[in-house]
Amino acid sequence: MPEKPRLQPVDEADLQEKTLASLAPYRDQDGRIHTIWATLAHHEDALRRHLVFSNHVLGKNTLPLPSRELMILRIAALAQAAYEWDHHVRIARRAGLADDTILAAATGAWDELDDLDTGSCSAPPTRSSSDRASTTTCGSG
Repeated sequence: MPEKPRLQPVDEADLQEKTLASLAPYRDQDGRIHTIWATLAHHEDALRRHLVFSNHVLGKNTLPLPSRELMILRIAALAQAAYEWDHHVRIARRAGLADDTILAAATGAWDELDDLDTGSCSAPPTRSSSDRASTTTCGSG
């Protein structure tokens, strides 16, 4: 995975007041805006709209938490998104996923997962092409 971010987070002092207000719930235990949101803040209007989508994906959906985290981890591994991987490994562990299950998301060793872990997708996520920017979708089985 890349060691250096391709895009640096926006400094909080450079954000508009309405953006700061919408990011108030997205601060870490030290009061800092989470890196993902500070990075997306390069386009503040798009960030605020993305927060609606993100809230649905991360909290207002019907997926079991372990299944959601396995899918996010698989996509993070395929995209080589180190920050997303690190962040969601912590969430996956809090959700009760074992390290070997988390590793399966990174390696694609889906055969080792039980039906509960893969139940939210008929088949494991796969890349739609070899292009790094390609989308990742549930496989066709």
